[in-house]
Amino acid sequence: MRDGTAIHSKNDILKFFHKAAVPKNDLLIGLEVERSGVFDANLSPVQYAGTSGYLAILKKLVEEVGWNIINQDENGNIRALKRGGSEIHIEFDGRLELVSKPRKGIFSLCREYQMHAREIDEISKEFGIRWISMGWQPFAKNKEIDFAFPKEFRSECNHFTKQYPSWNKKKHAGWHKKNNGIHVNFGYTSEKDAIEKFQTLLKIAPILSAMFANSPLNAGRSAGFLMNRPRATFELCPEKTQIQKLFLEEDFSFEKWIDVLLNLPMRRIEREDDQIFVPLSFKDFLKNGFEKYSPRLEDFYLHIKSVWNEVRIKHYLEYRGFDTVPPHLVPSMPAIIRAVTLDSDVMKECQSLVKNWTFADQLEMREKVYKNALQAETPGGGKVLDLAKELLNIASFSLQGRHTEMKRKVDASRFLWPIKEYILVREQSPAEYVMEQWNGEWHKDPRKLMEWSEK
Repeated sequence: MRDGTAIHSKNDILKFFHKAAVPKNDLLIGLEVERSGVFDANLSPVQYAGTSGYLAILKKLVEEVGWNIINQDENGNIRALKRGGSEIHIEFDGRLELVSKPRKGIFSLCREYQMHAREIDEISKEFGIRWISMGWQPFAKNKEIDFAFPKEFRSECNHFTKQYPSWNKKKHAGWHKKNNGIHVNFGYTSEKDAIEKFQTLLKIAPILSAMFANSPLNAGRSAGFLMNRPRATFELCPEKTQIQKLFLEEDFSFEKWIDVLLNLPMRRIEREDDQIFVPLSFKDFLKNGFEKYSPRLEDFYLHIKSVWNEVRIKHYLEYRGFDTVPPHLVPSMPAIIRAVTLDSDVMKECQSLVKNWTFADQLEMREKVYKNALQAETPGGGKVLDLAKELLNIASFSLQGRHTEMKRKVDASRFLWPIKEYILVREQSPAEYVMEQWNGEWHKDPRKLMEWSEK
């Protein structure tokens, strides 16, 4: 987001959130998908540079299928592409992230993702590259993956080390090199609607995350967690990743969300092609500026992006709790987010699943599902699996009701079928299935895992 509008007070920021509200018929939904590339010959990690790395793929996308460069440095390194309303962003190690065009319907959104995945896969064949759809790069060690922009990583790491006593350089490096997630972005009609969606998804996040858990391996071995990616994120920097009690309180609001963000240390601001790391809270930056720089709306937006908890409020809402999963499971993610946030009645029904959970329970359940996914025990004595089944039923009826209301030819609840196969039939998350196969029929063969992750 590039917006040079000056901001002088919290009220200017509050307007940013209120202006983003749209009528219900104009609500959009989007998708961001990250995957790691490996060379087919030996399953070694793809690097950014070289004649057969991520950069080579990006150049082919420009030369052959009409993508346009929107961010490139003086050395010719491509950082972002755009085509139509869709973008491809580059992660710290060079991985490609699809950022879809925001769309009104799940059908067009899923079609775009499938077209993009096929396009990338086809071009990658020229370089002997395959894509592994897991929440954590399962084969490589940290030292085997290079940073695409090492100078920037060192600057960021030094900045956070000074800002946060709990910051861990090694975990930071692994997180930037191996972490693959899928984010679902969606709009809101009012402040009330935004807060209800935010709180609903936070409350049921342990269930949602466990349903799509898919990061059980690290460096070719069990990571000790079925959800290693969110666990690593959670531990990276508690101030920027853990939910706060006030997020779930009845009087939570845009203003209180802004207050939380204002009091957090900043990451950086961008001016032209320069990145300036700011050793201040945003509150202090808003009050006094920093050196010759005055705060802009784009600075606050960039600041929001340095908060990594499961749900973020920007000029839309962003659910970030999903591991990357194989292509056949991806459509189930926007479908379930759309389903459970469709209206207030559905959201109340979803919240009722965890109505007896205290805030301490919420924190504890996150730890439990990181370890055991759907088999984690709930405060009520059952399993998360039981709640996942109930949540899927709520989501199915929600989408079916929407189908009847809109008089569409095809029922969008069909997009839930792939995850239903895991939850209702196998009674496993993807991670549980992977580990059962890994230790059984696959005989710890990485290529068997690759084949499954490409389905």
